[in-house]
Amino acid sequence: MSSHIPLPKEKHSKSKLFATVSSLSSKKKEHTKCIEAHPFNHRLSVIVDKKQEADTQRMLAECIGEYYKVKTLKPTDLIDSSFIREYVSSKGKGNTKNSLVALSLGTRIDVDDVFAIDGNGQLIMSLCKDTYQVLGLTGRQSQFPLERGARFVVTVDLLADCMDPETKYFRRLHSRLHAVFGDQEFEFAIGVYAQDTGKALNLDIVGVTACRPQVRTMTLLDVDVPDLARSDLVSDSRPDGWNEEAQDVFEWIGLAAAGADAVTHSVSQSADTLAIRTYHAPAPTRHCDLAVLSVEGMLSAKAISQFLQKMIERQSSENTDPDPVPLFLCVWGHDDAPVSWGSSEHGFLTSGENIYAHAYLLQIDKCVAFQACGPWDSYS
Repeated sequence: MSSHIPLPKEKHSKSKLFATVSSLSSKKKEHTKCIEAHPFNHRLSVIVDKKQEADTQRMLAECIGEYYKVKTLKPTDLIDSSFIREYVSSKGKGNTKNSLVALSLGTRIDVDDVFAIDGNGQLIMSLCKDTYQVLGLTGRQSQFPLERGARFVVTVDLLADCMDPETKYFRRLHSRLHAVFGDQEFEFAIGVYAQDTGKALNLDIVGVTACRPQVRTMTLLDVDVPDLARSDLVSDSRPDGWNEEAQDVFEWIGLAAAGADAVTHSVSQSADTLAIRTYHAPAPTRHCDLAVLSVEGMLSAKAISQFLQKMIERQSSENTDPDPVPLFLCVWGHDDAPVSWGSSEHGFLTSGENIYAHAYLLQIDKCVAFQACGPWDSYS
C-alpha cells in the first residue's frame, strides 16, 4: 500500500512529501530503491533502541567509508580520459564496477555553475544562462520558474563511446570547457565506491585529501516513540487522517534525529521549555530510551543500503524481543545537488531539501518510507 500526500494545485509552489508503506520481504524492495536512487547524500542519522547503540555504531563505522576533497579540479579534469578510465569506468577486484560520485562545493544551485557526477557515469552541469550561451553545448532549459534568470542543464555520458579522445565530440567538448572555464579551479567532494557493495575505494589524484566520516552519538532518555506497528499508518485500509498522521510521524523522525528536547520527558520544567513540552508524539506511543548515531560527508547510497540491510538481518536473527522498537533512518541530500532521486532535476527556491526517512517495523514486515523535497524539485 502506498499513498502520496496531496500536492498543491500550483506546480512548484510548496514543498512535497511522499509516503509509502511497503513489505520488507517484497521482491520490489521499494525501500532499497529509495536509498540507492539518491546519489548525493550529506548526512545520515539512525535512531535505535539504546541497548543497540554499540552494535549499531560498529556496523555504521564499518559500512560508511572515506571520501575525498579536492580543491584544484578544473571542469576539463572531469572529462580527462585517464580520470574516466581509472575511476569512472574501470573495474576493480573481482571485476566489480566502480561508482564515482562528485559534487562541486561552494557552488549554489540557484546562482552559480554547478558540476556533478552521479555515480552512473553521468556528468551533470547546471549552468547560469550566460555560461550556457557562451559554452555552446547542447542542453535543456531548467523546468523550474525563471524568477531568478534562466538556467540550463548539460548532461554528458562519460561512459559513451564518443568520449574517446579521438572523436570530434570529445575534442569539441574539451575545447569549449577549456575556452569558457580555462584554468578556473573548483573544490569538489568525491567518493569512489564499489558499485555492488558501496565499499570505499582509493582516489589518487593531485591535491586530494582523504576524509573519514566520524560516527557521533547522542542519547535521548524518556522518549515517547510512535508505535507504528499498531498505528493506522500501516493498516490495510486508508482511514481518515492518514495523511496527517504520516506528516506527524515524519516530523517526529526529524525532531528525534536532531535530538530535540520536544521528544523527551527529561528536560527541566523551566519557563523556557514549557512551550516545547506542549508537543506530543503521534499516538499510539511507547516509552523507551533511544540512541541517535550520525555521520556526515559524501555518503555512498549503496553503503547506506548495505548498512540498513545488515541492521535488518541482525535484528531479525538476534532480537528476542517479539515487539522491538522500530529502527528509524533519516538521510539528508546536498541542498545544491543538481538531481535528487534518479535523474529528477533539483533546484533551490525557499529551500533545497531532498530528504528521506524510513521506519522499519520488523515484527510486521513493513517499512514506512518518506521522501521530502523542496518546491523546485521535479521528483514525483
